[in-house]
Amino acid sequence: MPKAPKVFGSSARPTREQRRGSKQARGYGGQWERISRLKREACPVCEVCHDAPATEVDHITPFRGVGDPLRLSWSNLQSICQPCHQKKTRAQQVGR
Repeated sequence: MPKAPKVFGSSARPTREQRRGSKQARGYGGQWERISRLKREACPVCEVCHDAPATEVDHITPFRGVGDPLRLSWSNLQSICQPCHQKKTRAQQVGR
């Protein structure tokens, strides 16, 4: 008969943040928060559906690390509502 694992609980598995890295490590720290707020103030309506308040800011072309100039490039950002952002993210994950 199989034996139960010796270790139980959350300490046995890394948390979601530990697996993904902190928001700062992924490029979403203070600089990103500031430019995201400014973009939503400048474009308060979703730039995809044009029918909902923009609650998030999306990278049109995904950036490749903190040093990538696309990360904070205004022309690579769009104000977007959460449903449109989720739809875009799902489509990108399927297309990988």
